[in-house]
Amino acid sequence: MLKKILNNATFMSWSSYFVQFGSFLIVLPLLLKVYSDVEVSFWFLTTTIIGFALMADSGFGSALSRAAAYFKAGADYLPRNKKEYDEKDKIESSEPNVKQLSNLLVTSKRIYLFLSLMSALLISAGGTLFIWNIIELSGHRLDLWIAFVILIPHCILAIITIKWSAFMKGLDFIAQEARFSSLLGVIRIILFIILLSFKMKPVFLISIILLLEFFRFLYLRNFVLKWFAKHNISISREIRFDKTIFSSLWAASWRLGGIFWGNYFVEQGNSIIIAQISDAKLMASFLFTTRILEIIKNVSQITFYSKIPTVFKLTAQKNFKSIKSLSSSFMFLGILIMVIAFLLIGIFGDQILNILSISKTFVATNLFVIMALTQLLDMHSSFHAGIYTSTNHIPFLIPSIVSGAIIIALGFYILPIYGLLGIILVRFLVQISFNNWYAMYLSLKLLKWPLYKYIYEFPLIGSKFIINKLKTLDFLKS
Repeated sequence: MLKKILNNATFMSWSSYFVQFGSFLIVLPLLLKVYSDVEVSFWFLTTTIIGFALMADSGFGSALSRAAAYFKAGADYLPRNKKEYDEKDKIESSEPNVKQLSNLLVTSKRIYLFLSLMSALLISAGGTLFIWNIIELSGHRLDLWIAFVILIPHCILAIITIKWSAFMKGLDFIAQEARFSSLLGVIRIILFIILLSFKMKPVFLISIILLLEFFRFLYLRNFVLKWFAKHNISISREIRFDKTIFSSLWAASWRLGGIFWGNYFVEQGNSIIIAQISDAKLMASFLFTTRILEIIKNVSQITFYSKIPTVFKLTAQKNFKSIKSLSSSFMFLGILIMVIAFLLIGIFGDQILNILSISKTFVATNLFVIMALTQLLDMHSSFHAGIYTSTNHIPFLIPSIVSGAIIIALGFYILPIYGLLGIILVRFLVQISFNNWYAMYLSLKLLKWPLYKYIYEFPLIGSKFIINKLKTLDFLKS
């Protein structure tokens, strides 16, 4: 039974995020008690800064994962667009195409060498701009500057690790990656508790993050190389470059990169804007609430994303019936988890903080409702985007960039007039006007699933899935 759990992608992915969520339940109260409003704001903004530096990946991680899944399914070529996907025959062989997987890994070496340099430039320039106001509010404290500098090697290492993580996901070893991430998460919680108990500053916590990222890199790298060794493939130190593979990767990744940039400013734009105000207490409240909602979203969406390699494989085989059943089951489960968690936080969140004698609070109820609804609709559309982009056709470039630009531009303009409510509403209205339904439209069209049928079949399939699992108390089978 234990072995079954440890090798289950969904449960192990959940465990990784539950450890992360547990970190907030255990570490967050200590952090809020020990740190000032400025330090709390700095700590939560580091997530935004790291996310900005990781934009250097430019979609190559997702493209690599999808390519690895295709080649593992037996494909000899990664379609560059929807037209090529439609023209390709169904894959007959189920044996991994080890030669193409080897070419893919070696080609990615040069790609990620360049991307790691881009990451260093992004955090050095953009990160400094994002963090400057908080550093200034602190009186340019040396320990906060050192903490920021430590983020630079961390982000470079994290970019390189994305390559190995993408291969593990594409080879369908999500459970193994999540299991190790859970272990690192537990170690991180223990070390954070010790450091915060001695009232250590953020620089020490960020040093721990860098150290754990190094261990994660070593584990993922060794795991992938051992998989190739088992298939009698030795990955040499030679840097080769397969132009055909790169062409297929680039066809998707440049669009994905633009989408990621757009989505970054959609999701983190308000945090960047609010970090420029002079009210440290309001800043801490908003960043704290935003981070909690993001953690809940991450835990909820892993139900579906743990099945992404299977979706990629089924798409390569054009098995749309199975995709409908699989996606509906785990999408519905994710949405249910998110709704329950948001309700609990919305009703009892501030009461829990009061019981723990923490002066920080969540944002006002009306603001929380809008933020929660925005996250829910965004997650639903991202599920459908994941299904459609499995064809390697990425049509979300312009909507993402335009949406991100509007949110940033209008946000800076509206904040002085309507305050926090204004920038929260801007994101909600921009997203619901197009992005929240466009991905669903494309996904349903691909699956030949009429909207009127989806409206009742999606919750019906999802409900049956959950009921059956509850009856057998077995969530380990997909």
